[in-house]
Formats: sequence, structure tokens, C-alpha cells
Amino acid sequence: MIPNSPGGEGAMAATITDVAKAAGVSKATVSKFLNGTHYVSQETKERIASAVSQLGYAPNRVAQGLSLRRSHTIGLVVANIGNPFYAELIRGAEEVAASRGYTLLLASTDGEPKREASIVNAMRQRQVDGIAFASVRLADREVTALAKDGVKVVLASRHLPDAEVDMVLVDSVKGAKLAVNHLIQHGHKAIAYVGGALSIAQFQDRLKGWKEALREAGIEPSTEHELSLDRMDVEAGYQAGLQLLKLENPPTAIFAATDNLAFGIMKACDELNRAIPDQLALVGFDAVPFGEVSLSPLTSVDGSGLIMGQRALQLLIDRIERDQRAPSENRQVRMVLQPTLCIRRSCGCRPGMEI
Repeated sequence: MIPNSPGGEGAMAATITDVAKAAGVSKATVSKFLNGTHYVSQETKERIASAVSQLGYAPNRVAQGLSLRRSHTIGLVVANIGNPFYAELIRGAEEVAASRGYTLLLASTDGEPKREASIVNAMRQRQVDGIAFASVRLADREVTALAKDGVKVVLASRHLPDAEVDMVLVDSVKGAKLAVNHLIQHGHKAIAYVGGALSIAQFQDRLKGWKEALREAGIEPSTEHELSLDRMDVEAGYQAGLQLLKLENPPTAIFAATDNLAFGIMKACDELNRAIPDQLALVGFDAVPFGEVSLSPLTSVDGSGLIMGQRALQLLIDRIERDQRAPSENRQVRMVLQPTLCIRRSCGCRPGMEI
């Protein structure tokens, strides 16, 4: 039995000395275990972990930060905090940060590069241990420059082919093809695309997937039905929907490269009295929870926002802690999540229907 376990009102907080004594190891070994800076055998880890749990020991993160030159704080920069996809990504990141003893410092750029630069500077001044970027507009060279300047960086839902940093992304080409092929199986040939700026690689990929799926089915993509937008909010989707639906030859189906854009298209349909899916089939990308409760539940490619946030923070914290032990370890990780199609009603399917 481990002695001196906390029990009762007024009990004194356990110290690292108490943990060392209970586990039968030195204070230095306990410190190595807590900081993750040196090798500790599995048997010893289990003894220390048991002592920590039973004694209720809480390490002093401020003191650890001073000794390790770490703040146990991670910056998370997202493009738009109002986008439900980012809400899921943030939730996943927060879960992992909290479980690993880190605090998340959150900032939203609203897609403005200048604001993004000032946010990065502010985070560096606050001595964050690393920064996770989620679908923001820094270029390859800027991200690589940050990494070479000693900043630990991970990209989430952002593909920069030449950036020398860790990345977690979804296979956007495959996801787009899943969406478009499903619409083709419903008999649609006039399928429009509405996506974000082509300066962002994931929208290049989603546009590519739209074109490939159509051409593989013997359908030539219509430039009139192809819209790449500078903004990706609901209002932008609404304006795009009005533009497409007022064409002389409007599409019978639309693939929207984000759910936010799809929600805007739904608004346009409501204004023009176009019933979904009877008069327009619609598929989005992200599968945010809100889409399930919309007036016409949205069929959408699952962009794995929650998992992406979890994986990105795991990669970033692992690199922060690994580089304390092995600074020369410099291989980048590129994790590609495989998308699935979440079938609801907006594409024309009914509950239990499979095609």
C-alpha cells in the first residue's frame, strides 16, 4: 500500500518526494517521468504513475516550464471560429491538449493574412510551445520559415506541399469524387461545383475531384457551373446559389466544397422556392452536426473535424516533447484521413435507401 495518500479535509498536498518514496525511486527519476525528457523503463513508469494517482500528486507546471523553457501552452489558429467545422476541430484539439497537460490559446483570423501575422507574433511573445494552423492563408515559405526559426508547427485541414512541417488533412480529391459519384448515381448530369479560393490546396483538390468524377462518367464539366469563391461563409454560398439557380440552364445538383457554403445554397433555394432534393440535389463537405438537423438534412462528406483536431494536437505535442530529448529528429509527418460519405436526405436518398 502506498503511504500518506490524501484522505480527509486538511490533508497536505503530495510532493515529488512523496511520489518518489512511494514508488521506490529517486526524485530525479520521477522528474524524468513527468517531463518525458529521458528514458524510464515501463515497470518504473507504472510504479510512478500508480503513486501519482493514489497520492493525487499535481505537478507544478509553472516550475516545469521554467526548468524546461516550456509554457505548456499551444496556439491554435483557425480561419473562422463561426464555422461549425472549426468548432469540431477545436473540440478535438482541446480534448488532447487537456489530457496532456497543455492549455490551448485560440485565435480566429477571419481569413485575413495581416491579422494572421499579428496573431502569430502575439503567440510567440507569449512563448507558446507550438502553433497549430487550421485552414489559414500563410504560404509554404512562411510556414517553413517559422519552423526553421524554432517554432513547432502543425497544419490541420491545410495542405502546403512544400512546407517542411507536420500536416493532418483529409483526402479532398477522394471526398469530392464520393460526393459527385453519388449524385451521378441518382441520375444527375448537370452537377455544379461551389468551393473556396484556388490559392488554398484543399479547394484545388476538391475542384479536381469534381472534374475527375464527371469526366470518368463521360460528362464534360461546365465552366458556367464552376464557382471558386474568395469567401467561404454562408452569405457567399447564398450568393453563389442565387447565381447558379438563375442561369438559363441551371444545375440539377450542386456539390458544395464546405457545409457552410451548402447552408448558403439552402438559403438561396428557400428564397427561390426550389425544393431540396426534389428540384435540386445538394451534397456538402465536412458533415458538421448542424447539417443533420437542417430543414433538409444535408448529405455531406465527413471531413473528420474532431479527429483532425485530435491528431494535429497529438502530433504537435509529441514533437514538442520528442525534440526535448532528440532535437536532431526532423522527419515530417503527413497524415491523410480517409473521407466517408454521410448520406442524409438532401441528395435525394430516403431513410434506409441505399444506391
